[in-house]
Amino acid sequence: MKVFLKYFAIPLLIATIAAVLFIIDSLIGGLFVKGGSFTWVAFIIWTVFYTASLTDRVKALIGVCLGILAAVVMMLITSSFSFNVYTISISALIGVFVVNFLVMHLDQTAKIWCNSISGAFAGISLTFSGLGIGLNPLASASEAFLMIGIILTYVVLGLACGFFSTFFTNKINSKLSTFTPTEQPKQ
Repeated sequence: MKVFLKYFAIPLLIATIAAVLFIIDSLIGGLFVKGGSFTWVAFIIWTVFYTASLTDRVKALIGVCLGILAAVVMMLITSSFSFNVYTISISALIGVFVVNFLVMHLDQTAKIWCNSISGAFAGISLTFSGLGIGLNPLASASEAFLMIGIILTYVVLGLACGFFSTFFTNKINSKLSTFTPTEQPKQ
């Protein structure tokens, strides 16, 4: 039993949680976009917040929401300029500076629940990753809300996967610690 717990239980646990995530994605991914699969969003969040506490997971969700909002603000700033090589570069510089200035100062607000800088940057990057599947400054409001809804749904799934994997990993490690160490023969 000790060998199983030490070497196989946690990888089997992670594989089982991933399999459940794939089943959930198979059931709901197509509801958002025909033939769609968005497990990559959940895996990114699961990885980033793997050992986080429940409080940190809630802060991460708030941070992701703020990050999505920040990415939309960046897109709006960028799209407000006429499109040529110079104005896009300048607008991107302004947009990224303004948003990053605000997001990076979240880290200093430890007394409120909006201080997950990792969550905020994950939200920004996940929103920009949505550009490849239809979210852009010229997208309709319904397209934008659909993409943001997909991202948030899978962020919650990723946070849940991380919670369960951390919870059960701790249980396995606790059970493993109850075994007495084997004595080494004296030489």
